[in-house]
Amino acid sequence: MSWALSIDKNDISTAAISEVPSRPLQEGEARLRVDRFALTANNITYAAFGEAMRYWDFFPAGETTGHLPVWGFAEVEDCRAAGGLEVGERIYGYLPAGAELIVKPGRIEAGSFIDTSDHRAGLPSAYNRYTRCASDPGYRADLEAVQMVLQPLFITSFLIDLHLRDTGFLGARRVSLTSASSKTAIALAFLLDRDRSHGIEIEAITSPGNRGFVEALGYYDRVTLYDDVADMEAEPSRLVIDFAGDSAVNKAIHSRLGDALAGNIRVGGAHWENSAPPGAMPGPKPVFFFAPDHVRDRIKEWGAGEFGRRYGEAWLAFASEGRALFEFEERSGAEATLASYRALIDGKVPAKQALTLRA
Repeated sequence: MSWALSIDKNDISTAAISEVPSRPLQEGEARLRVDRFALTANNITYAAFGEAMRYWDFFPAGETTGHLPVWGFAEVEDCRAAGGLEVGERIYGYLPAGAELIVKPGRIEAGSFIDTSDHRAGLPSAYNRYTRCASDPGYRADLEAVQMVLQPLFITSFLIDLHLRDTGFLGARRVSLTSASSKTAIALAFLLDRDRSHGIEIEAITSPGNRGFVEALGYYDRVTLYDDVADMEAEPSRLVIDFAGDSAVNKAIHSRLGDALAGNIRVGGAHWENSAPPGAMPGPKPVFFFAPDHVRDRIKEWGAGEFGRRYGEAWLAFASEGRALFEFEERSGAEATLASYRALIDGKVPAKQALTLRA
């Protein structure tokens, strides 16, 4: 018998540990034993958009419950697939928060394979690829925690940074990041600050409790508290990158700025409890940013090799700083996983803390 963290699809604050029968492998399948994974606000976004973005479809659980997707490391425990996948080798990729995952490895290469299970055929390919650590030039055992916590969200920030520069920041002179203490927002602020050729001011929108943390990062030019968004000035023109997904905050910003707002790019749902659509608002309609579509387009434009080179260079730069920005804490077991998820849902995990779990 195995276990998994099960989430109520209709109320993601309701979670439990469920027993999952461990079935025999069929021909062409492999069993991955989950070793360790990260839990961040990024995973809360997966739960909040589980239905709309089909995140629940990766690891099917039931009509009303879903198995939470996470990023982490696993080992091949058993394999009935041809192609060279070895029992005992270490794998990195998209996993359920639980003890195991059965995959159907296809397109097996020296550095990766694809899960070709039928139920994943129509899902974004970026989530179906698994890295074979032994052949990954960027893998380092001592950086596993940093990789689990920061790399899955960094690619989203990397793609947003490219998109903003390509579109001339929609004519804005100030980029405002909601949930500015979230790790995805911090990664974007890092990238924007790293190359200041754009001449854009970077604004953090955050809570009073996280003000000191975001100010100390050194990436943001100014900090605005949520209670003060109703007093924002129309100049210089703003482009909002919304990691919070908070309907009240969105309504306050749009009501205050209206057509003076250059745009609103919706990325996450860190404030999941207030994420109901705010209804009609003045100014530009928020547009959702779906990273897998941008990965596909960039690879088509640059080629996979050039995409990997540019992304890898940016990631290593951020990873070297990320080790010092956050306090990494590892916990173990199913009950610790449940408690950690509940702490994230309740907003009780400090912005500076980075949680990893041993399955």
